[in-house]
Amino acid sequence: MAIEFRLAVLMAERKMKLKDLAETLNITQANASHLKTGKIKALKLKTLEKLCFLLDCQPGDLMEYQPESPSSSVVESPLDLGSTGLPEDFLD
Repeated sequence: MAIEFRLAVLMAERKMKLKDLAETLNITQANASHLKTGKIKALKLKTLEKLCFLLDCQPGDLMEYQPESPSSSVVESPLDLGSTGLPEDFLD
């Protein structure tokens, strides 16, 4: 995965329990667990905003971009502007 979700680290630093996260975000503990472990496919901006408020952090504190190895990259080079390198349904 190219984006590493760091919620578990921030929760541990703040001694926050999964139950408290779920209650504050008004989601199930199962969904809170998926958020905490980074097993999510998408994140609504409203949820991101609530997380930032709750944890007193910035979005960049919650997520970190980890570039994939060049062999697995879709785009040949950073200057390859002929292709977005994204799947066709990415922006849908």
